[in-house]
Amino acid sequence: MNPCVLILSYGNLSATEIVENILTEMMQPKQFTCIAYESVNINYYKCDIRTKYYTTSISLIPFDGKYDRVPSEVRKTTEALIVYFDTQKRSFIQELLGINEFLIANEIQLGFLITSSFLDKPNELTFEEVKETAYIAFDVVALKQEDEDSEETVSETDKISYAEIIEGLSNYVWSNINIKPSSTSSRNYSNNGEELESQMNDFEKLLITAQSLRNDTSLTRDEILNKAEELAEAMSAILNDNDSD
Repeated sequence: MNPCVLILSYGNLSATEIVENILTEMMQPKQFTCIAYESVNINYYKCDIRTKYYTTSISLIPFDGKYDRVPSEVRKTTEALIVYFDTQKRSFIQELLGINEFLIANEIQLGFLITSSFLDKPNELTFEEVKETAYIAFDVVALKQEDEDSEETVSETDKISYAEIIEGLSNYVWSNINIKPSSTSSRNYSNNGEELESQMNDFEKLLITAQSLRNDTSLTRDEILNKAEELAEAMSAILNDNDSD
């Protein structure tokens, strides 16, 4: 079974809507397989991750309940967690403490806490408050971004973008990654074959290091996360550098 991204919602946007929005932004069909666990029907949405260096498929799983109701079969294959929340609901901070424990207990190394926007209104959650409470593996993301050149505040009609989430999913080292053959890449980019081959070798070394990191039991949790962050930054630099060519 493909590695999974579990999506939970503690706000007005449903987990299924989030999955479908991500797939729409990635221009992929909304195809899913339904599997029943413990009398709970789970929809596995196929999501293809394609870069110039590797291709893989993952499953996006919207779950309508809370984290403590997720079936054990789903937990075993979950490698990333996306949690939506509304800033108006201050009770989410208490939920987040349990979500942190859920992430740690299930050894999930990639997490996103997402909301529509931070408006810094009285009695609403702020970015700093959520970031301070969240476990280190979580990135806090506002889906609506304020235009820095505009004096207007974020409105309900502003475009929602999942670009940061999609980039994070694309840069993550999934357990089932298949590296594209370098010979194929060389034929497609023959003008800079030697440079591409060197980048492919560097990228393959990164993947091997990342997969070895998963099995290194001598490291503490924080050491693993710090090394994973360094690997993600190096991988992102390789991908972004090649995309700019």
